[in-house]
Amino acid sequence: MKTFIRGIMDIICLVLGPFFTAFYLFDFSHGPAGLGPFYYYYRHNSKLGLGLGVALICLGFLLRYWRKHAPPPSSF
Repeated sequence: MKTFIRGIMDIICLVLGPFFTAFYLFDFSHGPAGLGPFYYYYRHNSKLGLGLGVALICLGFLLRYWRKHAPPPSSF
């Protein structure tokens, strides 16, 4: 059961994280600007999505690092 939950966490962190990052990286809007006819900017939702994606990726790598460097379980 532990390996199943670890696999689900890997999928959530290392598949959805890059998806959110890529999706919100190109999700910007445009509006009127002073210098040109339009300027492009990231909406508040896009900034939150980028942060969520990067946080999921970092969490996924951190979980893998902890699993790799964890001490072996002791058997009494």
